[in-house]
Amino acid sequence: MLDAILNVFLFIPFGMGLRLAGISRRRAFAIGLVTTITVELLQIGIPGRDTSLGDIFTNSFGGFIGILCADIWRIVVFPSRRAATRFAWGWTTLWVLVLGSSAWLAHISLPTTTAWGTWSPELLHHDYFAGKVLSAMAGGLPTPYAISGVSADVRRRLSSDSVVVEATIVGGIRSSPVAAIATVYDYERSQIFMLGEREGNLIFSIRMRTADARVATPSIRLDSVFPSHRPAKPDTMFVAGGLIHQRLWISARQDGVARERTQPVGAGLGWSYLLPFDYEYGTEAKWLTVLWLAGLSAPAAYWATRAGPKILLAVGAALAASLLLIPVATGVHGTVWWEWLALALGACIGVLIGRDGSRASPPR
Repeated sequence: MLDAILNVFLFIPFGMGLRLAGISRRRAFAIGLVTTITVELLQIGIPGRDTSLGDIFTNSFGGFIGILCADIWRIVVFPSRRAATRFAWGWTTLWVLVLGSSAWLAHISLPTTTAWGTWSPELLHHDYFAGKVLSAMAGGLPTPYAISGVSADVRRRLSSDSVVVEATIVGGIRSSPVAAIATVYDYERSQIFMLGEREGNLIFSIRMRTADARVATPSIRLDSVFPSHRPAKPDTMFVAGGLIHQRLWISARQDGVARERTQPVGAGLGWSYLLPFDYEYGTEAKWLTVLWLAGLSAPAAYWATRAGPKILLAVGAALAASLLLIPVATGVHGTVWWEWLALALGACIGVLIGRDGSRASPPR
């Protein structure tokens, strides 16, 4: 699913560019189709790359959308008042759907497989943990031997509102790939949870509905927990991660010094589900969420401004109400201050551009 979405977006600018260059619709679509077929055929001889008929379809569809965008951009950017009203409410509906989908995906989802167990790291493209794991627990159960997918008690513990994975380790050092400390996968290699180390950071993730939707699953990290070189006398460290009251939580304690981070899991994290690379929420996550929500709300405010004050007021109220009520309705973390900041920022940007644009006439 994630690959399909990214493939569509990849070819939208290509289709737009061809059409805006004056090429006919049919020829522009044919060029896009031949380009993606050529790329897929070239991948036959490239190690690590796969040729896919689905990629040809999604890339071509993206080019087709780009061609349409090139044909209608004047209507979208400089709409009449009636068209602006339709665009504003249509984008508000999209805003609700995106927030609602993001919130619905942010819930623990255990697989239906009947047996869970750990796999060798190399089978999962992981590294061996450089230190020693003295003990590990998940939901109060020792791992991996007490973890069973057929147990109702295990499923209840690992899908509860508060589930914690913890481990006592000694001698851990930095590694480039992911090194698992406490992890459980099923026989289909579907991750249930993972507490591990990557590039010196402590990371944690637990299976959510995002895995069912084939998009990226949220993870959290605590920076600079593990040293680059093994100390002469390694100390014991207590590490933990979990999902507690709709917040991803991660912690490390050594020599009486504790460090921890939390990340609210709410409706504003949809951007992180679409990333084409491994990512864990760090201190920058809130500001990325601000950019995402501001960019998502600005078009509605732009069209509403061009539609008139009454529409602007109604659309603004709808955006704010959905940001407040969707987390309540879906049971995720409530709206936090930086999400309100994002909505206000996006609304201001949309209004300012809409007012300036209303004085301009459409280009001929």
